[in-house]
Amino acid sequence: MKNRLIPIFLVITLLVNFHSVFAQHETEYPVYIIREGDSLGSIATLFDTTITEILKINNINNPDLISPGQIINIPGYSGISGIFEIVTPQLGESLFSLSIKYGVNVDQIIQLNHLLSPTSVYPGSTLIVAVRPNNSLLLPVSITRQNETGIESAARSFKNLSTLNLLNQIQNLNLSFVDKIIFSISSEKSRAINLFAPLLEEVSLDPLPMVQGSTEVVSVSSQSPLLLQGSIGDHELIFNSESPNHYYALQGIHALAEPGLVDFNLNVTLADGTEHSYRQMVLLQPGFFDQDPPLLVDPKTLDPTITEPENELVFSLVSQKTPFKYWSGIFSSPAVYQEYNSLFGTRRWYNDDPEVRFHGGVDFAGGMTLPVSAPAPGLIVFAGPLTVRGNAVFIDHGWGVFSGFFHQDTLKVKLGDRVNTGDVIGTVGNTGRVNGAGDYLGAGAHLHWELWVNEVQVDPLEWLSREYP
Repeated sequence: MKNRLIPIFLVITLLVNFHSVFAQHETEYPVYIIREGDSLGSIATLFDTTITEILKINNINNPDLISPGQIINIPGYSGISGIFEIVTPQLGESLFSLSIKYGVNVDQIIQLNHLLSPTSVYPGSTLIVAVRPNNSLLLPVSITRQNETGIESAARSFKNLSTLNLLNQIQNLNLSFVDKIIFSISSEKSRAINLFAPLLEEVSLDPLPMVQGSTEVVSVSSQSPLLLQGSIGDHELIFNSESPNHYYALQGIHALAEPGLVDFNLNVTLADGTEHSYRQMVLLQPGFFDQDPPLLVDPKTLDPTITEPENELVFSLVSQKTPFKYWSGIFSSPAVYQEYNSLFGTRRWYNDDPEVRFHGGVDFAGGMTLPVSAPAPGLIVFAGPLTVRGNAVFIDHGWGVFSGFFHQDTLKVKLGDRVNTGDVIGTVGNTGRVNGAGDYLGAGAHLHWELWVNEVQVDPLEWLSREYP
Protein backbone atom coordinates (compact mmCIF):
# COMPACT_ATOMS: atom_id res chain seq x y z
CA MET A 1 0.00 0.00 0.00
CA LYS A 2 2.84 2.30 0.90
CA ASN A 3 4.57 1.65 -2.46
CA ARG A 4 1.36 2.51 -4.38
CA LEU A 5 1.09 5.91 -2.69
CA ILE A 6 4.54 7.02 -3.85
CA PRO A 7 3.76 6.98 -7.63
CA ILE A 8 0.44 8.77 -7.03
CA PHE A 9 2.24 11.42 -5.00
CA LEU A 10 4.81 11.86 -7.78
CA VAL A 11 2.10 12.29 -10.43
CA ILE A 12 0.30 14.94 -8.36
CA THR A 13 3.59 16.76 -7.75
CA LEU A 14 4.43 16.77 -11.46
CA LEU A 15 0.97 18.07 -12.37
CA VAL A 16 1.22 20.89 -9.82
CA ASN A 17 4.69 21.84 -11.03
CA PHE A 18 3.58 21.74 -14.68
CA HIS A 19 0.63 24.02 -13.90
CA SER A 20 2.93 26.43 -12.04
CA VAL A 21 5.38 26.58 -14.93
CA PHE A 22 2.55 27.10 -17.43
CA ALA A 23 1.05 29.86 -15.28
CA GLN A 24 4.41 31.61 -15.10
CA HIS A 25 4.48 31.80 -18.90
CA GLU A 26 0.96 33.22 -19.24
CA THR A 27 1.08 36.85 -20.36
CA GLU A 28 -1.03 39.43 -18.59
CA TYR A 29 -2.04 42.24 -20.91
CA PRO A 30 -3.53 45.63 -20.18
CA VAL A 31 -7.00 45.91 -21.69
CA TYR A 32 -8.90 48.54 -23.66
CA ILE A 33 -12.66 49.02 -23.87
CA ILE A 34 -13.63 49.77 -27.47
CA ARG A 35 -15.38 53.12 -27.90
CA GLU A 36 -17.88 54.38 -30.45
CA GLY A 37 -16.05 55.24 -33.67
CA ASP A 38 -13.03 53.02 -32.98
CA SER A 39 -11.62 50.69 -35.61
CA LEU A 40 -8.86 48.13 -35.27
CA GLY A 41 -6.71 50.41 -37.39
CA SER A 42 -7.22 53.43 -35.13
CA ILE A 43 -6.66 51.29 -32.01
CA ALA A 44 -3.43 49.86 -33.48
CA THR A 45 -2.20 53.37 -34.28
CA LEU A 46 -3.14 54.67 -30.84
CA PHE A 47 -1.17 51.95 -29.05
CA ASP A 48 1.70 51.74 -31.56
CA THR A 49 1.04 48.13 -32.55
CA THR A 50 -0.42 46.26 -35.53
CA ILE A 51 -3.86 44.94 -36.39
CA THR A 52 -2.35 41.48 -36.88
CA GLU A 53 -0.93 41.44 -33.35
CA ILE A 54 -4.23 42.59 -31.82
CA LEU A 55 -6.14 39.88 -33.70
CA LYS A 56 -3.62 37.24 -32.64
CA ILE A 57 -3.58 37.81 -28.88
CA ASN A 58 -7.36 38.27 -28.73
CA ASN A 59 -8.18 35.22 -30.91
CA ILE A 60 -10.31 37.40 -33.18
CA ASN A 61 -11.05 35.64 -36.46
CA ASN A 62 -13.23 38.31 -38.05
CA PRO A 63 -11.91 41.88 -37.59
CA ASP A 64 -15.30 43.28 -38.63
CA LEU A 65 -16.97 41.81 -35.55
CA ILE A 66 -15.81 44.35 -32.98
CA SER A 67 -18.25 46.62 -31.19
CA PRO A 68 -18.33 49.42 -28.60
CA GLY A 69 -17.99 48.06 -25.07
CA GLN A 70 -15.94 45.05 -26.15
CA ILE A 71 -12.82 44.46 -24.03
CA ILE A 72 -9.61 43.57 -25.85
CA ASN A 73 -6.03 42.90 -24.78
CA ILE A 74 -3.35 45.36 -25.93
CA PRO A 75 0.11 43.94 -26.79
CA GLY A 76 3.48 45.59 -26.33
CA TYR A 77 3.18 46.85 -22.75
CA SER A 78 5.10 44.34 -20.68
CA GLY A 79 4.81 44.84 -16.93
CA ILE A 80 1.77 47.14 -17.20
CA SER A 81 -1.71 46.00 -16.21
CA GLY A 82 -5.09 47.62 -15.78
CA ILE A 83 -7.57 49.31 -18.09
CA PHE A 84 -6.23 51.73 -20.68
CA GLU A 85 -8.21 54.96 -20.69
CA ILE A 86 -7.77 57.79 -23.17
CA VAL A 87 -7.58 61.06 -21.27
CA THR A 88 -7.77 64.64 -22.57
CA PRO A 89 -6.32 67.08 -20.01
CA GLN A 90 -8.59 70.03 -19.27
CA LEU A 91 -7.72 73.59 -18.28
CA GLY A 92 -5.54 73.65 -15.17
CA GLU A 93 -4.66 69.96 -15.24
CA SER A 94 -1.02 68.87 -15.18
CA LEU A 95 0.83 65.58 -15.34
CA PHE A 96 1.03 65.46 -11.54
CA SER A 97 -2.65 66.32 -10.95
CA LEU A 98 -3.69 63.67 -13.49
CA SER A 99 -1.57 61.05 -11.70
CA ILE A 100 -3.36 61.86 -8.42
CA LYS A 101 -6.79 62.00 -10.08
CA TYR A 102 -6.42 58.53 -11.63
CA GLY A 103 -4.33 57.01 -8.83
CA VAL A 104 -1.37 56.12 -11.04
CA ASN A 105 2.36 56.77 -11.00
CA VAL A 106 3.74 59.81 -12.84
CA ASP A 107 6.60 57.77 -14.29
CA GLN A 108 4.15 55.27 -15.76
CA ILE A 109 2.24 58.03 -17.58
CA ILE A 110 5.54 59.36 -18.93
CA GLN A 111 6.54 55.86 -20.09
CA LEU A 112 3.18 55.05 -21.70
CA ASN A 113 3.07 58.30 -23.65
CA HIS A 114 6.79 58.67 -24.45
CA LEU A 115 6.83 62.12 -22.89
CA LEU A 116 10.12 63.97 -23.15
CA SER A 117 9.27 66.30 -20.28
CA PRO A 118 6.73 66.31 -17.42
CA THR A 119 5.74 69.81 -18.54
CA SER A 120 4.78 68.69 -22.06
CA VAL A 121 1.17 67.98 -21.09
CA TYR A 122 -1.30 70.58 -22.33
CA PRO A 123 -5.09 70.90 -22.41
CA GLY A 124 -6.27 69.13 -25.55
CA SER A 125 -3.43 66.62 -25.75
CA THR A 126 -4.15 62.88 -25.70
CA LEU A 127 -2.77 60.67 -22.94
CA ILE A 128 -2.98 56.93 -22.26
CA VAL A 129 -3.52 56.11 -18.59
CA ALA A 130 -3.63 52.59 -17.11
CA VAL A 131 -6.17 52.59 -14.26
CA ARG A 132 -7.13 49.86 -11.85
CA PRO A 133 -10.55 48.20 -12.28
CA ASN A 134 -13.27 49.91 -10.22
CA ASN A 135 -10.87 52.76 -9.51
CA SER A 136 -12.56 55.87 -8.05
CA LEU A 137 -11.47 59.16 -9.56
CA LEU A 138 -10.20 61.71 -7.07
CA LEU A 139 -11.35 65.32 -7.16
CA PRO A 140 -9.46 68.48 -6.17
CA VAL A 141 -11.39 69.59 -3.08
CA SER A 142 -9.27 72.18 -1.27
CA ILE A 143 -6.12 74.29 -1.26
CA THR A 144 -3.75 74.42 1.69
CA ARG A 145 -3.75 77.79 3.46
CA GLN A 146 -1.11 79.90 5.15
CA ASN A 147 -0.19 78.50 8.61
CA GLU A 148 -2.73 75.68 8.22
CA THR A 149 -1.83 72.28 9.67
CA GLY A 150 -2.38 69.00 7.88
CA ILE A 151 -5.12 68.10 10.37
CA GLU A 152 -6.94 71.35 9.60
CA SER A 153 -6.68 70.67 5.86
CA ALA A 154 -8.01 67.16 6.45
CA ALA A 155 -10.94 68.52 8.44
CA ARG A 156 -11.90 70.89 5.62
CA SER A 157 -11.72 67.94 3.20
CA PHE A 158 -13.82 65.70 5.49
CA LYS A 159 -11.07 63.05 5.57
CA ASN A 160 -8.49 61.96 8.14
CA LEU A 161 -4.87 63.01 7.70
CA SER A 162 -3.51 59.53 6.92
CA THR A 163 -6.08 59.04 4.16
CA LEU A 164 -5.21 62.37 2.54
CA ASN A 165 -1.49 61.59 2.71
CA LEU A 166 -2.11 58.28 0.92
CA LEU A 167 -4.49 59.66 -1.71
CA ASN A 168 -2.20 62.59 -2.56
CA GLN A 169 0.96 60.45 -2.70
CA ILE A 170 2.75 62.51 -0.03
CA GLN A 171 4.40 61.47 3.22
CA ASN A 172 3.14 64.25 5.46
CA LEU A 173 0.57 66.90 4.60
CA ASN A 174 1.96 69.00 7.47
CA LEU A 175 5.08 69.53 5.34
CA SER A 176 3.13 70.67 2.26
CA PHE A 177 3.60 74.07 0.70
CA VAL A 178 0.98 76.79 0.84
CA ASP A 179 -1.55 76.70 -2.03
CA LYS A 180 -1.10 72.97 -2.64
CA ILE A 181 -4.13 71.34 -4.27
CA ILE A 182 -5.58 68.55 -2.11
CA PHE A 183 -7.40 65.66 -3.81
CA SER A 184 -9.98 63.42 -2.17
CA ILE A 185 -12.73 60.93 -2.96
CA SER A 186 -15.92 62.62 -4.06
CA SER A 187 -18.68 62.89 -1.46
CA GLU A 188 -21.85 64.87 -0.83
CA LYS A 189 -19.94 67.20 1.49
CA SER A 190 -17.03 67.87 -0.87
CA ARG A 191 -17.11 70.03 -3.99
CA ALA A 192 -14.46 70.03 -6.69
CA ILE A 193 -12.49 73.23 -7.08
CA ASN A 194 -11.39 74.61 -10.43
CA LEU A 195 -7.70 73.91 -11.07
CA PHE A 196 -7.29 76.66 -13.66
CA ALA A 197 -8.87 79.45 -11.60
CA PRO A 198 -9.51 78.22 -8.02
CA LEU A 199 -11.37 81.43 -7.06
CA LEU A 200 -14.08 80.64 -9.63
CA GLU A 201 -16.58 77.80 -9.71
CA GLU A 202 -15.94 76.88 -13.34
CA VAL A 203 -13.70 77.80 -16.24
CA SER A 204 -13.92 75.45 -19.20
CA LEU A 205 -12.87 75.47 -22.84
CA ASP A 206 -14.86 73.14 -25.07
CA PRO A 207 -14.21 71.23 -27.24
CA LEU A 208 -10.65 70.12 -26.57
CA PRO A 209 -8.43 69.79 -28.44
CA MET A 210 -9.12 72.91 -30.45
CA VAL A 211 -9.28 72.13 -34.18
CA GLN A 212 -9.02 74.33 -37.25
CA GLY A 213 -12.52 75.49 -38.22
CA SER A 214 -14.16 74.59 -34.90
CA THR A 215 -16.27 76.75 -32.58
CA GLU A 216 -14.87 77.07 -29.06
CA VAL A 217 -17.09 77.77 -26.05
CA VAL A 218 -15.51 79.40 -22.99
CA SER A 219 -17.72 78.98 -19.90
CA VAL A 220 -17.10 80.85 -16.65
CA SER A 221 -19.18 80.54 -13.46
CA SER A 222 -18.83 82.16 -10.05
CA GLN A 223 -20.82 82.85 -6.89
CA SER A 224 -20.85 86.60 -7.53
CA PRO A 225 -20.82 88.96 -10.54
CA LEU A 226 -17.62 89.23 -12.58
CA LEU A 227 -16.00 91.47 -15.15
CA LEU A 228 -14.23 89.29 -17.71
CA GLN A 229 -11.68 89.80 -20.45
CA GLY A 230 -9.78 87.13 -22.29
CA SER A 231 -8.25 85.91 -25.50
CA ILE A 232 -7.49 82.81 -27.54
CA GLY A 233 -4.35 83.54 -29.50
CA ASP A 234 -4.84 86.91 -31.21
CA HIS A 235 -8.62 86.89 -30.83
CA GLU A 236 -10.18 88.92 -28.04
CA LEU A 237 -13.04 87.09 -26.35
CA ILE A 238 -16.45 88.73 -25.96
CA PHE A 239 -18.31 87.48 -22.87
CA ASN A 240 -22.10 87.44 -22.61
CA SER A 241 -24.51 86.16 -20.00
CA GLU A 242 -28.05 84.79 -19.92
CA SER A 243 -28.17 83.89 -16.24
CA PRO A 244 -26.65 85.48 -13.11
CA ASN A 245 -22.94 84.80 -12.59
CA HIS A 246 -22.64 82.48 -15.61
CA TYR A 247 -20.79 83.78 -18.66
CA TYR A 248 -20.05 82.52 -22.17
CA ALA A 249 -17.69 83.52 -24.95
CA LEU A 250 -17.86 81.95 -28.42
CA GLN A 251 -14.77 81.95 -30.60
CA GLY A 252 -14.15 80.54 -34.06
CA ILE A 253 -10.80 78.90 -34.85
CA HIS A 254 -9.53 79.88 -38.30
CA ALA A 255 -9.33 77.11 -40.91
CA LEU A 256 -5.73 78.11 -41.69
CA ALA A 257 -4.63 78.71 -38.08
CA GLU A 258 -1.15 77.37 -37.36
CA PRO A 259 -1.40 74.04 -35.47
CA GLY A 260 0.49 73.85 -32.19
CA LEU A 261 0.23 75.62 -28.86
CA VAL A 262 -2.07 78.63 -28.51
CA ASP A 263 -2.17 81.09 -25.62
CA PHE A 264 -5.41 81.16 -23.59
CA ASN A 265 -5.78 84.15 -21.26
CA LEU A 266 -8.48 85.07 -18.77
CA ASN A 267 -8.55 88.29 -16.74
CA VAL A 268 -11.10 88.43 -13.92
CA THR A 269 -12.30 91.33 -11.79
CA LEU A 270 -14.22 90.11 -8.74
CA ALA A 271 -17.12 91.90 -7.08
CA ASP A 272 -14.74 93.35 -4.45
CA GLY A 273 -12.62 94.95 -7.20
CA THR A 274 -9.65 92.58 -6.95
CA GLU A 275 -8.14 91.49 -10.26
CA HIS A 276 -6.77 88.06 -11.14
CA SER A 277 -5.12 86.79 -14.31
CA TYR A 278 -4.87 83.20 -15.53
CA ARG A 279 -2.98 81.82 -18.51
CA GLN A 280 -2.28 78.44 -20.08
CA MET A 281 -1.10 77.11 -23.42
CA VAL A 282 -3.72 74.97 -25.20
CA LEU A 283 -3.23 72.50 -28.05
CA LEU A 284 -4.60 73.34 -31.51
CA GLN A 285 -4.74 70.44 -33.97
CA PRO A 286 -5.09 70.54 -37.77
CA GLY A 287 -8.47 69.76 -39.28
CA PHE A 288 -9.02 67.06 -41.88
CA PHE A 289 -9.89 68.92 -45.06
CA ASP A 290 -10.39 67.72 -48.61
CA GLN A 291 -9.11 69.36 -51.80
CA ASP A 292 -11.28 70.64 -54.64
CA PRO A 293 -10.27 70.16 -58.28
CA PRO A 294 -9.12 73.40 -60.00
CA LEU A 295 -12.09 75.76 -60.31
CA LEU A 296 -12.77 77.88 -63.40
CA VAL A 297 -14.48 81.19 -62.61
CA ASP A 298 -14.94 84.65 -64.11
CA PRO A 299 -11.49 86.34 -63.77
CA LYS A 300 -13.02 89.59 -62.52
CA THR A 301 -14.20 87.76 -59.38
CA LEU A 302 -10.51 87.26 -58.51
CA ASP A 303 -9.50 90.89 -59.16
CA PRO A 304 -8.24 92.41 -55.85
CA THR A 305 -9.79 95.77 -56.77
CA ILE A 306 -13.16 94.00 -56.59
CA THR A 307 -12.58 91.30 -53.96
CA GLU A 308 -10.91 93.47 -51.31
CA PRO A 309 -13.69 96.11 -51.00
CA GLU A 310 -16.27 93.31 -50.92
CA ASN A 311 -14.33 91.46 -48.20
CA GLU A 312 -14.13 94.68 -46.18
CA LEU A 313 -17.90 95.12 -46.47
CA VAL A 314 -18.51 91.56 -45.28
CA PHE A 315 -16.11 91.96 -42.37
CA SER A 316 -17.86 95.17 -41.32
CA LEU A 317 -21.09 93.17 -41.15
CA VAL A 318 -19.82 90.16 -39.20
CA SER A 319 -17.71 92.20 -36.76
CA GLN A 320 -20.79 93.70 -35.11
CA LYS A 321 -21.35 92.59 -31.50
CA THR A 322 -25.01 92.18 -30.56
CA PRO A 323 -25.07 91.71 -26.74
CA PHE A 324 -27.95 89.22 -26.80
CA LYS A 325 -28.71 86.12 -28.83
CA TYR A 326 -31.78 85.43 -30.93
CA TRP A 327 -31.35 81.67 -31.24
CA SER A 328 -31.75 78.75 -28.85
CA GLY A 329 -31.00 75.10 -29.45
CA ILE A 330 -29.52 73.43 -32.50
CA PHE A 331 -29.59 75.19 -35.89
CA SER A 332 -31.66 73.76 -38.75
CA SER A 333 -30.35 73.13 -42.26
CA PRO A 334 -31.08 76.00 -44.67
CA ALA A 335 -31.24 73.66 -47.68
CA VAL A 336 -33.87 71.29 -49.05
CA TYR A 337 -31.41 68.49 -49.83
CA GLN A 338 -28.67 67.41 -47.41
CA GLU A 339 -26.12 66.65 -50.12
CA TYR A 340 -22.88 68.59 -50.36
CA ASN A 341 -20.79 69.70 -53.33
CA SER A 342 -17.99 71.01 -51.13
CA LEU A 343 -17.42 71.01 -47.37
CA PHE A 344 -16.01 73.68 -45.09
CA GLY A 345 -12.24 74.15 -45.10
CA THR A 346 -11.67 72.39 -48.43
CA ARG A 347 -8.44 73.64 -49.99
CA ARG A 348 -8.98 75.13 -53.45
CA TRP A 349 -7.40 76.99 -56.36
CA TYR A 350 -9.07 79.28 -58.93
CA ASN A 351 -8.12 79.35 -62.63
CA ASP A 352 -4.30 79.46 -62.90
CA ASP A 353 -3.80 81.29 -59.59
CA PRO A 354 -1.31 79.28 -57.42
CA GLU A 355 -2.60 80.83 -54.17
CA VAL A 356 -4.05 78.20 -51.83
CA ARG A 357 -7.41 79.26 -50.40
CA PHE A 358 -9.98 77.52 -48.25
CA HIS A 359 -13.71 77.10 -48.65
CA GLY A 360 -15.34 79.34 -46.05
CA GLY A 361 -18.63 77.47 -45.85
CA VAL A 362 -20.52 74.42 -47.05
CA ASP A 363 -22.07 74.07 -50.53
CA PHE A 364 -25.44 72.31 -50.66
CA ALA A 365 -26.34 70.62 -53.94
CA GLY A 366 -29.65 71.64 -55.46
CA GLY A 367 -31.27 73.09 -58.54
CA MET A 368 -32.35 76.61 -59.39
CA THR A 369 -35.22 78.19 -57.43
CA LEU A 370 -35.20 75.73 -54.51
CA PRO A 371 -36.04 77.62 -51.29
CA VAL A 372 -33.32 78.81 -48.90
CA SER A 373 -34.43 78.92 -45.25
CA ALA A 374 -33.14 80.68 -42.15
CA PRO A 375 -31.33 78.12 -39.94
CA ALA A 376 -32.11 80.06 -36.76
CA PRO A 377 -33.79 83.30 -35.67
CA GLY A 378 -32.04 86.58 -36.32
CA LEU A 379 -31.97 90.00 -37.93
CA ILE A 380 -31.24 90.63 -41.63
CA VAL A 381 -28.19 92.93 -41.77
CA PHE A 382 -27.60 92.64 -45.54
CA ALA A 383 -29.63 91.55 -48.56
CA GLY A 384 -28.38 92.43 -52.02
CA PRO A 385 -26.07 91.67 -54.95
CA LEU A 386 -22.29 91.27 -54.60
CA THR A 387 -19.77 90.55 -57.35
CA VAL A 388 -18.08 87.53 -55.76
CA ARG A 389 -20.86 86.23 -53.52
CA GLY A 390 -23.71 86.93 -55.92
CA ASN A 391 -27.13 87.63 -54.46
CA ALA A 392 -26.38 87.39 -50.75
CA VAL A 393 -28.10 87.54 -47.37
CA PHE A 394 -26.48 87.95 -43.95
CA ILE A 395 -28.33 87.15 -40.71
CA ASP A 396 -27.18 88.38 -37.30
CA HIS A 397 -28.02 85.64 -34.78
CA GLY A 398 -26.56 87.63 -31.87
CA TRP A 399 -23.48 87.19 -29.67
CA GLY A 400 -21.19 87.68 -32.68
CA VAL A 401 -22.69 84.78 -34.69
CA PHE A 402 -23.64 85.47 -38.34
CA SER A 403 -24.90 83.35 -41.23
CA GLY A 404 -24.16 84.18 -44.87
CA PHE A 405 -26.05 82.74 -47.88
CA PHE A 406 -24.51 83.27 -51.32
CA HIS A 407 -25.15 82.75 -55.06
CA GLN A 408 -28.93 83.00 -54.69
CA ASP A 409 -31.22 83.54 -57.67
CA THR A 410 -33.81 85.69 -55.89
CA LEU A 411 -33.97 87.28 -52.44
CA LYS A 412 -37.11 87.17 -50.28
CA VAL A 413 -35.99 89.45 -47.41
CA LYS A 414 -34.69 92.98 -46.95
CA LEU A 415 -32.45 94.87 -44.55
CA GLY A 416 -33.94 95.06 -41.04
CA ASP A 417 -36.32 92.09 -41.37
CA ARG A 418 -36.63 89.72 -38.42
CA VAL A 419 -36.65 86.04 -39.37
CA ASN A 420 -37.38 82.82 -37.53
CA THR A 421 -36.15 79.29 -38.11
CA GLY A 422 -37.50 77.97 -41.42
CA ASP A 423 -38.49 81.33 -42.91
CA VAL A 424 -37.68 81.46 -46.65
CA ILE A 425 -35.04 84.13 -47.31
CA GLY A 426 -34.34 83.40 -51.00
CA THR A 427 -33.95 80.77 -53.71
CA VAL A 428 -30.97 78.75 -54.94
CA GLY A 429 -29.06 80.21 -57.88
CA ASN A 430 -25.66 80.52 -59.56
CA THR A 431 -24.90 84.24 -59.25
CA GLY A 432 -21.42 85.52 -58.38
CA ARG A 433 -18.23 83.44 -58.45
CA VAL A 434 -19.52 79.99 -59.40
CA ASN A 435 -17.54 77.25 -61.13
CA GLY A 436 -18.76 76.84 -64.74
CA ALA A 437 -21.72 79.18 -64.28
CA GLY A 438 -21.58 80.30 -67.92
CA ASP A 439 -21.73 76.83 -69.43
CA TYR A 440 -25.53 76.70 -69.63
CA LEU A 441 -28.62 78.09 -67.92
CA GLY A 442 -28.51 77.16 -64.24
CA ALA A 443 -25.03 75.58 -64.43
CA GLY A 444 -23.33 75.29 -61.05
CA ALA A 445 -26.43 76.29 -59.07
CA HIS A 446 -25.97 75.61 -55.35
CA LEU A 447 -26.39 77.17 -51.91
CA HIS A 448 -23.29 78.35 -50.09
CA TRP A 449 -23.88 78.71 -46.33
CA GLU A 450 -21.18 80.05 -44.08
CA LEU A 451 -21.11 80.83 -40.38
CA TRP A 452 -19.01 83.46 -38.63
CA VAL A 453 -18.26 83.29 -34.89
CA ASN A 454 -16.54 86.36 -33.43
CA GLU A 455 -15.16 87.41 -36.83
CA VAL A 456 -13.93 83.94 -37.88
CA GLN A 457 -15.54 81.50 -40.33
CA VAL A 458 -16.28 78.08 -38.83
CA ASP A 459 -17.76 74.77 -39.98
CA PRO A 460 -21.55 75.36 -40.11
CA LEU A 461 -22.36 71.64 -40.00
CA GLU A 462 -21.18 71.48 -36.37
CA TRP A 463 -24.06 73.80 -35.49
CA LEU A 464 -26.55 71.30 -36.96
CA SER A 465 -25.56 68.61 -34.45
CA ARG A 466 -24.57 70.52 -31.31
CA GLU A 467 -26.23 73.21 -29.24
CA TYR A 468 -24.15 76.34 -28.70
CA PRO A 469 -23.38 77.49 -26.10
